Amino acid sequence: MNDVSGRSNPWPRRLRRTGASGRRVAMSVVLLALLLAAGCSLIPTRSGSGGDTVEIVLHAVSQGETLESIGDDYYGTPRAAGYLAEINGIEAGQVLEAGSTVEVPVGAEDVERYRRRTEAKIIYNRGTILADAGDYAKAKEEFTLALRADPRFVDAGYNLAVVMLATGEPERAVAILEQVMAIRPDVALFEFALGKAHFDAERVPEALEHFENAVRLDPSLEDARFAQAVALLGIGEREEAVFALDHYLREFPDGVWAENARAELERLARETGGATP
Repeated sequence: MNDVSGRSNPWPRRLRRTGASGRRVAMSVVLLALLLAAGCSLIPTRSGSGGDTVEIVLHAVSQGETLESIGDDYYGTPRAAGYLAEINGIEAGQVLEAGSTVEVPVGAEDVERYRRRTEAKIIYNRGTILADAGDYAKAKEEFTLALRADPRFVDAGYNLAVVMLATGEPERAVAILEQVMAIRPDVALFEFALGKAHFDAERVPEALEHFENAVRLDPSLEDARFAQAVALLGIGEREEAVFALDHYLREFPDGVWAENARAELERLARETGGATP
């Protein structure tokens, strides 16, 4: 794919694989949920069990699972990690040992939510395998089926959008990512992906807004830092772009896009008679 100036677009597309029981393993190609209002009770009697039926599930921990992923799978929000930590008498950020168990109080809705998520993950992982193999058409089918099984499974929505970008469908990717962000507006990677989709659709100002949001959410997201500078160049904000490129190089002197950033700065200096704009 090319950017709006015709230069080759170096930004990576990423994919993430999720284990059937909540395992998440980063992959070379990537990826990633819902926030409760502050002070909102996480007591699961709020679930569809009528508010008076609670069971305790002994959840067997799989490799890589966290309290956040378990909370998301059962309650629909990773913010439930604090509640699960309190119930189990452990620290919220404690690493869970594979094979150990976590007590999860559930109602009928929570059990159904977990069932849907587990079904969706099985389908989703087939999609990641297909995407890795370059079979984007079938990968899109699997990610779509995963979303039908669990419409709130944002990883599936994200990866569906990533594959759509890979097949030159930025408008469809925008629509999917907007749904993803309606559920998880706090994830920098989702903001970056939505910016990339707008950029590929040649809506550079909109892309810049999302790149800036991504940087605000996660200043360490290298791709978003570089993309912000490229988008600034795309709308003619040369001085701001130079500042952004300089900032990127200070933060990531050996980064993936460091060579591109230095080349862009040199090009801009040549165009202004040897002086940095």
